[in-house]
Amino acid sequence: MLPDEDRDDLCAAIAMLILLLSEYQRLRAQVAARRRQLREQLGRWLLRRSKLRAALCRTRLAMLAAYGDYVRETCRRFWARPRSKDWWENFVLKEWDDEQWLSHFRMSRGTFFEIVEELRPHLDRRLTVMGRPIPVEKRLAITLWRLATPCVYRTTAEQFGVGCSTAAQIVLEVCFAMEVTLLARTVKIGNVAEIMHGFGELGFPHCVGAVDGSHIPLQSPIHQASEYINRKDEYSMILQGTCDHKGRFINVEIGWSGKNHDAYVFANSGLCETMDAGVFVPTHPTIRLHGQQIPPLIIADGAYPLREWLMKPYGGALTPQQAHFNRCLRRARLVVEQAFGRLKGRWRSIGVRLELAEENIPSVISACVILHNICETKGHAMLVEAAEHNSVELATLGEPYVNEANRHTREGHKVRDAVREFLWANRR
Repeated sequence: MLPDEDRDDLCAAIAMLILLLSEYQRLRAQVAARRRQLREQLGRWLLRRSKLRAALCRTRLAMLAAYGDYVRETCRRFWARPRSKDWWENFVLKEWDDEQWLSHFRMSRGTFFEIVEELRPHLDRRLTVMGRPIPVEKRLAITLWRLATPCVYRTTAEQFGVGCSTAAQIVLEVCFAMEVTLLARTVKIGNVAEIMHGFGELGFPHCVGAVDGSHIPLQSPIHQASEYINRKDEYSMILQGTCDHKGRFINVEIGWSGKNHDAYVFANSGLCETMDAGVFVPTHPTIRLHGQQIPPLIIADGAYPLREWLMKPYGGALTPQQAHFNRCLRRARLVVEQAFGRLKGRWRSIGVRLELAEENIPSVISACVILHNICETKGHAMLVEAAEHNSVELATLGEPYVNEANRHTREGHKVRDAVREFLWANRR
């Protein structure tokens, strides 16, 4: 037995440690929230910058307005090279049916114009004496064409009759606008009961998502290039995605370099923080299996750490019950791998080397995820020619990453064992 004074000191030290840990968790959540806020502010700033540039151009040309068509046609000879616009205006808009729209733009004509109306307040430009602005419809079409095909900007520009630099600027502006306008509305958890039922049909109970990571190839970054080299000695950025039972992404973490391990990205993600706090899943429904309280679960592969709400396969020599658990988890977890396959099959630009500045890449990836969710929700199937180019590099790196508190591991073992017993008792 410790003396009373030592016992009091020990209790005070433990209380202080608990207080410091809680304060650390709170500060880390604040940092993550601030990081997301800064990302959104950057997107808004870039949109404002493009609008200010357009306003400056209008101011400079206001003095020329009185000259009308003469000034417009005369000046265009010096700053605009003549290009054909017939393909888009007279052929695609007037002649293409839904099958052709789905093949080339990955969505139907109706879905395309729904997105146009969502983005119009951010992308619409005014008429100036120097010429007519590029319509929002054409801006979105240029972006979808560039994202859906691994061609260079020069090819896209010639296809739509615009300048190469104009096409590059349009793609970034549209991606920024989608990230600011549509990300929070499309990449979110949906009907929890429906998702849990869907994963139950796949063989895993009380599950709300499957998480994994995928490498997005990059050109050599200008700053800290060595940090982006992955295990294949290639430059990449990791996209961590969590999807529901239908392959729609309900959470993404974008921006970590390819050098990082899956589990390290996961441990520092907003998903981990909100699931630990019990606020990611609305109402946080729980069930009781074999005497153990089971929170909403997310499933992952062996590279991830075991937690109370994160289930991974058993390792080592397996009992029949553990092997059955692994089979059930693997069958349910296939949805996230298939989701990455459809994402990169539709938007093939992120399956090849992205030739963008590293600060613009997260917005382009976010736009692809947004468009993937819209296509999945609308039921637009991925055509065969897109699927043929499907190549997914998952972000798992070697041995499991070990940097986890014992408490999380102990609770995770209890929950996993309870789910294992349930699956074994209800096996078919």
